[in-house]
Amino acid sequence: MSRPWLAARWNGFGTSIFTEMTDLARARGAVNLAQGFPDFLGPARVLDALAAQVATSHHQYAPGNGEPRLRAGVARLVAASTGVTYDPGDEVTITTGATEALYSAVQAVVNPGDRVVVLEPTYDSYPQAIANAGGVVVPIRLHAPDTAEGNGAWTLDEAALDAAVAAGFRLLILNTPHNPTGKVFSPAELARLADAVIAADAIALCDEVYEALVYDDARHASLAAQPGMRDRVIRVSSAAKTFGFTGFKIGWATAGAELTAALRLVHQATVFSTSPILQGAVADALDDEPWLAGYLAETRATYQAKRDLLRGALEAAGFTVPTVRGTYFVMARYAADPDPGDVAYARGLVDRCGVAAIPPSVFYATPPARLPWLRFAFCKRDETLARAAALLRGELAPTAPAP
Repeated sequence: MSRPWLAARWNGFGTSIFTEMTDLARARGAVNLAQGFPDFLGPARVLDALAAQVATSHHQYAPGNGEPRLRAGVARLVAASTGVTYDPGDEVTITTGATEALYSAVQAVVNPGDRVVVLEPTYDSYPQAIANAGGVVVPIRLHAPDTAEGNGAWTLDEAALDAAVAAGFRLLILNTPHNPTGKVFSPAELARLADAVIAADAIALCDEVYEALVYDDARHASLAAQPGMRDRVIRVSSAAKTFGFTGFKIGWATAGAELTAALRLVHQATVFSTSPILQGAVADALDDEPWLAGYLAETRATYQAKRDLLRGALEAAGFTVPTVRGTYFVMARYAADPDPGDVAYARGLVDRCGVAAIPPSVFYATPPARLPWLRFAFCKRDETLARAAALLRGELAPTAPAP
């Protein structure tokens, strides 16, 4: 379809696969394990704080860089989770969700023609932000577990990383825990990436929104904690994944003072400020440190059980599911001969079984020739996951298509 008024830099992008699969699930009455949002309420403690804020907040523009109490709470949280300390006044910025923080960061530091390294499969908002800044995407692949290079795990292509360093790059974007694979980057991998950023005299943008969702013996570590990296990293996280309220759109970016000042210029021009009511509710939750510690431990245990429930269901239905250490997604390998491709297989799964997933080829600039994988979200009620399991096993018939 011709789009004559669309700026050329956006011409390569269309309707999000998340919208497409969610719409398809709705039309078919399918269980939606495609889009990563909980189908249950977040903690009552936060909702109670929100109700109180409605009556007591100042209800006017919040300070552009964020309410001081929330910035202090974020600095405390980041120090506890990463070991890196930031000054709440000059090095913490509250944003309208993590997506805005990521977008603002890219616009702040990328010039037209600058090379930006992304690790594929990569979250689709990164290439969009890079394109709008005029940057050039440099994809480095995480080899799939079923390939010789992957050898059972999602494995960084180190030769491609070395080539990117040799050619030079301005920015590296790292997401850990990683969407869509569920990979938690190891200390050795983080050290390798830090060396690459320093060797290229570059900056890193670290998307750590799933930092609280790690399982088994996995531990989240930040690239910002690597030697020499504190002032080269813009670290992004949010309340959405931690508390399960994706609609709050309260995010934050922590960085050294110079990078923070650059990001704040774009943040000011993009949204200026974020809801003081929502900021106050999140600040209340972060200030209640005993409750927060208990909640985070309970959340990890709850999501680990959901991961295991979905993994068992997928394996019973014939999928191969490597162990997921973080996020609330699993990548599952399907068996089909001939392989119709992951997009066709995902659409067919909705019709055959009544379960919606995301085909991961959308997370690549140039997808591999064969990618027999689907991404499923397990941030759902146990009843939702149980219904998906029964549908995948063929014990329930899919709902008839909507008229």
